[in-house]
Amino acid sequence: MKILIAEPLDFNKEQLDILATYGLVEKGPFQREELLKAVRDVDVLIVRLNHQIDKELLEKAANLKFILTPTTGLNHIDISEAEKKNIKIISLKGETEFLTTIPSTAEHTLALMLSLLRKIPAANNQVLKGNWDRDLFKSHNLNSLTLGILGYGRVGRQMADFAKALNMPWKFFDVDTRKKKYPESIEELQSFLSEINVLSIHIPLHDENINYLNASNLKYLKKGSYIINTSRGEIIEERALSELLQNGHLAGLATDVLKDELNPELRNDNPLLKLAKLFDNIIITPHIAGATYESMWLTEEFIIKKWIKFLS
Repeated sequence: MKILIAEPLDFNKEQLDILATYGLVEKGPFQREELLKAVRDVDVLIVRLNHQIDKELLEKAANLKFILTPTTGLNHIDISEAEKKNIKIISLKGETEFLTTIPSTAEHTLALMLSLLRKIPAANNQVLKGNWDRDLFKSHNLNSLTLGILGYGRVGRQMADFAKALNMPWKFFDVDTRKKKYPESIEELQSFLSEINVLSIHIPLHDENINYLNASNLKYLKKGSYIINTSRGEIIEERALSELLQNGHLAGLATDVLKDELNPELRNDNPLLKLAKLFDNIIITPHIAGATYESMWLTEEFIIKKWIKFLS
């Protein structure tokens, strides 16, 4: 069996040794064209988020039987094409009990929120330019703002815990009717958006959630609201979001994700990225919310054990 690790940087050494007992392990990193060549005789492909596992790649991988990805989202993989080729995808999707032990995405969400609200990147840039004017960067106490959590799953609950610790009022909206028993639950999306100051997005990406937040509902956010997104870029209609940022309806955006983030050409044409080069109330990080050493080691270990269990 041939096992290919597309993104081996800081891969758990213990897990590498375990994989070696199941077959020949080869490692990248690869550029796109290199990966297309490398997958031709591979049985198991292990990926994170730096590559698009699309139809072109899957057609090259004639022997591929498994794709292992230590991620909850699967929009970097052409799932329908994988199913046609009877390729089994091993991921973190639905592994709720295990994922509650992983804090990295919620921690990064909190870091983005604080950075945006306290204008930390903008203040740092001004200091580096030789300025020292605190009046340019006045902000708000967290307990004066209401946090709105869109999606009350694993990360949403972790954000609620942070809000409680910070004495920050919070509400949530979730389509799962079982969660509406909580006093912080809001029944309707429109009402939810109109009652909050900071929107933190934690819903999964699937076909029904593409552009879930769009021009018709984003307008219900209060003037001066902020948006934090560590879910997926496709959740938001980015053109509508950029218009609300440009006209001043929204006070700022901090996002770890963009639509088409893995396609350099499309990414460079992204309206939010273009705005971020002009305005200092937009923060963009390169999908690093889950990228802590500990979280990556734990998730890779879990995925490999899940694959071994499947084999047995």
